[in-house]
Amino acid sequence: MLPTTVSGTRLNSAEPSDIEFLSSFLTDLAAVVAIKGGDRMSLLWRNLDSVKAILSEALGYRSVEEESEQLELESDTEDETWVEYWGVQELLEWMLLEVRRAGLPDEKHVLQGLIGRLEQRISTTPDTSSESRSANAGPPEPATETTVERQPKRRRLTSSISLLPIELFYKIFESVCSPRTLAPFSPLILSHVNSYFRSIVVDMSSLWSTIDDNFPLPIAKLYLERSIPAPLDIRIGPNGPPALEDGKVAQLFQYLEPHAHRVKALKIVMDNWDAIIRSEELMNGGISFGGLEKFEFGRCSNGYPNDRALMFTLDKPGSLRELHLWGYELNQWIDTFPAALRRLHLTEAVVWLEDLMAAIEESPGLEVLVLEDCNLYWEEETAVTAGSLVELQFIMINPGHMDQFASCIHTPALASLSVVANTAPGDNNFLVNLVKNSKDILSIEICDYGFRENDWLETFTHLPRLTHLRIRGSSSSNGDLQALSMAQTLPNLTSITLENELRLTTLLVEQIARAHPKLESIVLRGWDPSN
Repeated sequence: MLPTTVSGTRLNSAEPSDIEFLSSFLTDLAAVVAIKGGDRMSLLWRNLDSVKAILSEALGYRSVEEESEQLELESDTEDETWVEYWGVQELLEWMLLEVRRAGLPDEKHVLQGLIGRLEQRISTTPDTSSESRSANAGPPEPATETTVERQPKRRRLTSSISLLPIELFYKIFESVCSPRTLAPFSPLILSHVNSYFRSIVVDMSSLWSTIDDNFPLPIAKLYLERSIPAPLDIRIGPNGPPALEDGKVAQLFQYLEPHAHRVKALKIVMDNWDAIIRSEELMNGGISFGGLEKFEFGRCSNGYPNDRALMFTLDKPGSLRELHLWGYELNQWIDTFPAALRRLHLTEAVVWLEDLMAAIEESPGLEVLVLEDCNLYWEEETAVTAGSLVELQFIMINPGHMDQFASCIHTPALASLSVVANTAPGDNNFLVNLVKNSKDILSIEICDYGFRENDWLETFTHLPRLTHLRIRGSSSSNGDLQALSMAQTLPNLTSITLENELRLTTLLVEQIARAHPKLESIVLRGWDPSN
């Protein structure tokens, strides 16, 4: 078949159906350009309409089959310096690259349909064309002969990948789209690799279930639709743009309303009260998150406790398992406190012990309690038993407040205790008061807590089952360090970490290791081994 020449490019081995497809495609593309307009669309049309002008760039993206002997003879006898030879397959693939480079505002853009048509045509077009081309793809120079490039046959990547088990792609894509890696934009990126990847990713609703306020609204809406019926994880936090001012989060809530029953995790944390007040209004606007399991809400204020009352309640808190409040009191929620709660985290809040103890009583299955940068107050002595509490964390809490808390709560099942302080404990016996009623503690981490003289030994005598110990910068005395070298203290210790303990010596480290036959790990940081 005779080649067809357009704009300095000669198309070899073109069947009538190929010409018909190209004509139809370019007609549809012209319609898109006319409707959508814009610089990128205009550039796309100019590129496709003038193949010769960008030929050198196109040739760098693809390889070709070996030329036939007949074409070699023709190139030797004819002066084709100003003509480039393309096969149908090559032209289609180059056009696909150009359309993709135009960019997609979202996956439902009309260009996506054109891309799908090109990909389908490429997959069904036999790669049997042969081409000859000039040695230089740039501006031509007068020449008397034309050299022929030979390159190996290209192997189709999509065809090879499609032979792999689809379950393997499920595992890979789940890993790539996990919150610890490139999520939540990863599904969108994967879906634009090729049609095969897109068919897999679109079918995996769980990949589209994480949405945050960095998303443009059309993308957020797309994710909501693609994620059906998977549980949703919605994140509106201080790391995103100040979207509330332009109503973006309000619009996002409108999109969320028909999907509210699927929201399992909801985070709304802002860095100014005006934004939080608007968020309260949205939460009080009638949307029922009946299946919510994890809720984080409030204003982060860099360590300054607040006593703001929550202006809304969850309609159906029965499913809530984790609650993290920033800068809010609990008293407004006590009457409807979630009974199935497993983890309670209060940050930068004024906490009345009476309210906290009432909340613990309302949640008999509470397993983890975290108090961070809070001020604790009390009016009268209260006492409660937290029978299910296994983990307790105090972060930047006044030692006197911690001591008062310890006198109000009994934790028979406590297995893990973490204390991070920045002030001296004074005259209170917080640690001793807490651990003497918690004989099953297995792990203790104490950071920047100024022990009193010989507090270590008094504390350790109440911890016969302790296996993990970490102490950092706690101004230990010689007597404290010697307590670790006594064989009768901490008989089940398997791991110990000591950081910034300046009185530590090499001899004492050896004594500690010998005193604990079950010890498997010793980690020492911030000490002088020459002592």
